[in-house]
Amino acid sequence: PSPSEMAEILHETSAIYDVEILSNPKAEGLYYTDVTRALNLGVYFADLSFTTMFDYPQQAMLFMSAAQGLSEELDIIGVFNEELMGRIENNLSNKDSIMDIASYTYMEADFYLQENDRSVIAKAILAGAWIEGLYIATHLKTEDDDPSLIWKKIGEQKRALSNLINMVEDCNEPQLKEFIVKLRKLEVAFESVKVIRETNSDSIRINTPIKNNIIVSDMTAASIDVEASTCRDYMVIGK
Repeated sequence: PSPSEMAEILHETSAIYDVEILSNPKAEGLYYTDVTRALNLGVYFADLSFTTMFDYPQQAMLFMSAAQGLSEELDIIGVFNEELMGRIENNLSNKDSIMDIASYTYMEADFYLQENDRSVIAKAILAGAWIEGLYIATHLKTEDDDPSLIWKKIGEQKRALSNLINMVEDCNEPQLKEFIVKLRKLEVAFESVKVIRETNSDSIRINTPIKNNIIVSDMTAASIDVEASTCRDYMVIGK
C-alpha cells in the first residue's frame, strides 16, 4: 500500500492518534547518504499521511517540510515547488485536500525517479514508507482498547512484505544489504500469521470475492512488533 492507503487502513480501525509514535521531522539533516535519505523520505511520507488522516494539519506541515528538505537533497526536481507549498497552506483546514496533495506528491516523486532511471531511490522510499506504516500500526491503540482489528489489518500485509523484500533485493544495492537481513527476520515473524480462505457454495455460485480470515496470535504479534521496530530503528535517527 502507498503511505496514504496505509494511513486510511489505520484510520478505519478507530485508532487513537499518538504523536510519540512518529519520527522526528527535525532530523532530516542527519541523513548523509542517498539511501538513508530515501528511506526516511518514505518515513516522512508515511508520517505525513498519518497526521493528515487524523486531522493534525500543523504537524502535517512539519513532515511536509522535512520531506521537501530530503527531496532537495536527493535532487528530486519539480515536485516540492512554490505552487505545491501554497496549495498546502491554503488547504490546511481541509483534511481531504491535504490528503490528496500528499498522495499526489508521493506519486509525482516516484514518477520522477522512475523516469530518470533512479529506481533504487524510488524503491527505498517505498520501503521506508511501508515499514513506517507497519511500525505505526503495531504501536497504535484503539478507542475500545481492542487491538484485534488493527492486527487483522497488519496480518493482511503478509504477502505485501514478501513482495517488498523481493523488490528491495532486486536493487542489488550494497547499502541495503543489512536492511534486507532485518526485513527477512520480519518475514519470518509474519510466517506464523494464518490466512484461512473462507469459501462456500453460495459465494462461488454468485461470484462474490472470497474472504480471508486472518489470525494473529499474541506470540506472533509480539514477534512482529519486535522485528518491525528493529527495521524502523535501522532507518530512523533520533526522536
